[in-house]
Amino acid sequence: MTKLINKKVLLIVNPISGRYNSKNNLGQAIEVLQSNGYHITMRKTASRGHATELVLTYGEEYDIVVCSGGDGTLNEVISGVMCLDKDIILGYIPSGTTNDFANSLNLSDRMETAAKTIINGWPRPVDIGLFGENRYFSYIASFGAFTGSSYSTPQLNKNLIGHLAYVLDGVKDIPNIRPYHIRVEADGKTYQGEYIFGAVSNSLSIGGLIKLDINNVDLNDGLFEIILVRNPKSPIELSRILKSIRKKEYDDKLIDFFKAEEVTFYMDDMIPWSIDGEYEPGASKVTIKNIHNAINILVD
Repeated sequence: MTKLINKKVLLIVNPISGRYNSKNNLGQAIEVLQSNGYHITMRKTASRGHATELVLTYGEEYDIVVCSGGDGTLNEVISGVMCLDKDIILGYIPSGTTNDFANSLNLSDRMETAAKTIINGWPRPVDIGLFGENRYFSYIASFGAFTGSSYSTPQLNKNLIGHLAYVLDGVKDIPNIRPYHIRVEADGKTYQGEYIFGAVSNSLSIGGLIKLDINNVDLNDGLFEIILVRNPKSPIELSRILKSIRKKEYDDKLIDFFKAEEVTFYMDDMIPWSIDGEYEPGASKVTIKNIHNAINILVD
């Protein structure tokens, strides 16, 4: 794909994402873009889902859509782009708390640097996930232990203390960790048992807590990385699981790790999910598909 010629940009900004001090740099990032000939139209989000609405309303007027926000805001922008009948290049100026997707793409959380990547970078094709019939995600769908902290942590706490807010909220969730009986089918194989956590991801980082080996992850290979953690029967087993995850080794007997382009979950309970950090109600059956090279995003 060639470098961009059209410099008409729709900039979608979440004014409350991330730490407060990151907002001080957005004006400088815009100046960097404008000084390089980019014509900016900025729209601010006012509520959950608004970024998707803005893309659907205005997106077809532009060839470049730039998102300034966190993983949730980017999710909404991508969801809008996926519903347009036009190929649109995405730019991303991360300003969230964890910025997992940006980290996987090696995008800077310094706004001026991210703006320079939009100017000097190249469009990279990236896979996108489809959860059920119409819920898209950029990097992760997960359930179980600590998942709730991603969408239940108050925004004010995220802004004030950043990623630590997720950790603290997750610690409060420890007494409520419970196993779920689940059957998982992928590529003709079946995994079944009592699980405390599961993730379907296309990322090097999950919640800023779990780091995947860069040699195991390719953001546009048409495959998800899937992690299922079985219920430990003792503190020793739990410690062993945590050690394996920390060392990026997934051959423990209580960890199922595999790749697939499509996976289906059958659940006895209505377990809620987290989709790119946002709440999604549970279902007895969930199919998740990988949409290969669905979007193009500007990277170094």
